[in-house]
Amino acid sequence: MDTWVHIVGGGLSGLSLASALAKHQVLPGPVVISEPEPERLAQKTFSFWLTDEEHAFLNPEYTQSKWQVSAEELTISHTGQRFRYGTRSGQHVLDECQAVIASHPQIHQVKEVIDATPKAEHVFDSRPIAPSSFRLIQSFSGTEVEFQRPHHIEAVGLMNRIETTDSGIRFVYVLPLGAKRVLIEHTEFTTKLADLSALQSMNRDYLSGEFSTNPFQTIRTESAHIPMGFRSTASHLGIPIGARGGMTRDATGYGYRTIRYACEAIARDLVTHNQATRYHPSLTTQWADTVFLNLIDQRPDSIPEILLTIARRMTADQFAAFMMMRTPSDVFRILWSAPLKPFTCALIGKYQWI
Repeated sequence: MDTWVHIVGGGLSGLSLASALAKHQVLPGPVVISEPEPERLAQKTFSFWLTDEEHAFLNPEYTQSKWQVSAEELTISHTGQRFRYGTRSGQHVLDECQAVIASHPQIHQVKEVIDATPKAEHVFDSRPIAPSSFRLIQSFSGTEVEFQRPHHIEAVGLMNRIETTDSGIRFVYVLPLGAKRVLIEHTEFTTKLADLSALQSMNRDYLSGEFSTNPFQTIRTESAHIPMGFRSTASHLGIPIGARGGMTRDATGYGYRTIRYACEAIARDLVTHNQATRYHPSLTTQWADTVFLNLIDQRPDSIPEILLTIARRMTADQFAAFMMMRTPSDVFRILWSAPLKPFTCALIGKYQWI
């Protein structure tokens, strides 16, 4: 039979769509996933906020109820009531998705590079886009280590030690993964590609300084440049999904939760109506993210104050909802919580007044 659905790229979004289709025992036709290096997904980490009701669907390996942001001597700590912070390794996602896909007789994975639009009734493009087209860039380098003794880290450090650089902001992300493991990532929101090897060196310095009395071994490293919006429209081989399709939030890079839900909706429409609509973030989210990106571009020195003020004025659950930006009310809560002067100046485009 002719291919019904061809998914170009077997990363998180491509496998999420394929595994969502695999939940239907009988499909209208064959599904093909083209990915030259499926094992690349295993080197990634995905984090997200979730409620108890979403646990079975989003399937975190680890969850935390506490998180914090900090700059200089100020730390804002949160304890979620409704929301928890979940994490999955790329290997965990890969194993789950491939097991579901392998059990479906109509879905097939092929190790191949696709550069031209394949012949299929529906084509989805999840290939990564070159950083040269990013409006701004989230560059990060991570080091996962295992300690000899428990590390006693009780909260996720979402954005610790936020500081201004010559091209944006930098912070350290501290993610506990069980009692003896932790992932340390130095991250930059920047107007130019950061030096990933320099960020990796910062990880080593941080670990040596913070845990000098607790020996550890490095388990793995990861690094990437993530788009924070795009400067130009890319050409696609079909309907774009994943970061290419706007499923990672421009202001934060968080995308796992959105990708899973969006791919479920696409699969449902394909099976039920034999049609699919491209995902679009809400206009309110796009507007709020544009304001934030403009501030990083024009006045990065204002970002630490803005983020810490928002975190201080919001409850933990409000902050989690703000980071996910699920509803228009989350935008209104930003307007209420953000420091008045810098945010007002940003809204009217007078960055020099901040």
